[in-house]
Amino acid sequence: MKVTIVILSAAMAACNSSSPPAAPVAAQVTTSSEVTGIAPKNAIVTLLPAAGEPAMPTDPAVLDQISKQFLPHTLIARVGQPVEFRNSEDMPHNVSVLRRESGSEVFSVGTDPHQKYVHTFDRVGQFDVTCDIHEGMEATVIVARGPMTTIAGDDGRFSIPNVALGAYTVSLTFNGQTVEQPLDVSGARTEFKLTR
Repeated sequence: MKVTIVILSAAMAACNSSSPPAAPVAAQVTTSSEVTGIAPKNAIVTLLPAAGEPAMPTDPAVLDQISKQFLPHTLIARVGQPVEFRNSEDMPHNVSVLRRESGSEVFSVGTDPHQKYVHTFDRVGQFDVTCDIHEGMEATVIVARGPMTTIAGDDGRFSIPNVALGAYTVSLTFNGQTVEQPLDVSGARTEFKLTR
């Protein structure tokens, strides 16, 4: 009998209260994740949907020469996607591209004012871009298989934010080799661990 009185007293107090009842709290639904992990130093890290390769962009990637600098300083392009090396200035420039890993020249061309040179990279890699005419003009082109790409730091750490939940393949390219491993992206943060 004592318990019933306490419950009735609490219910009556709630009915007599002048404040509105508390709104139900909606459960937070996680729809994307930050994928973090450790890979070999300076590896190209790409997340590919397990369902297949992402669609190729319809537009070319663009690296422009403006005010004696390359913009953007770092450009991510896809394997097979044309890259336009533009000269938007009133002076001639040069575009010299070297494969970072080997130092081998990919191409070196002059670009006249308001002209462009188009090149399509056929493999994953990091490429150093310079202008031989103007010292200090440099950029990096990172060529990857998908748009969700980053470079692991000198300590091997990497982070790719805003990844939709689901099944992926992690593709790591380093020291001339590519290693792939499945990854289930779930929760607000997903940690990748390389197994060999």
